[in-house]
Amino acid sequence: MNKTDVRSQQEFSRESGFGLIEIVVSMFLLGLLAIATLPLLIQSMTVTTTNSKIAFATQVVAQQLQRLKDSGSSCGAVKTLAAATPAPVTRAGGNLQPYLQLNLPASDICAAPYLRTVNVHIWVTAVGSTAVLAEVDKLILLDTA
Repeated sequence: MNKTDVRSQQEFSRESGFGLIEIVVSMFLLGLLAIATLPLLIQSMTVTTTNSKIAFATQVVAQQLQRLKDSGSSCGAVKTLAAATPAPVTRAGGNLQPYLQLNLPASDICAAPYLRTVNVHIWVTAVGSTAVLAEVDKLILLDTA
């Protein structure tokens, strides 16, 4: 072997890949990046859970509106629906409680004149909570006793 071959092998062995220090430093930097993005990941998961609950609550409000529509526009049916608290709706993330309220006292709903509009307020909360997740105000027309 001549001197140039020996020299090139020595240079190759000195610069042949990463050393232990470089690997430790790069792992440390990757760890810092992971720790920096962790709060963002946690917050996005929280927002996703909240949005899912609000979307489901909006769906429950729509179901209550459909239930009101299916009952007909008679004051007796609306009075019956307003008097009873709907059953809680169960889903994987928890239970939601729908509520229905009329802007008139229950005794005045079926009083003459029968043809009138009544404001119905429907809202949904989590069971055991007072925070409203979704709500709607709707005018309905009562046409018969």
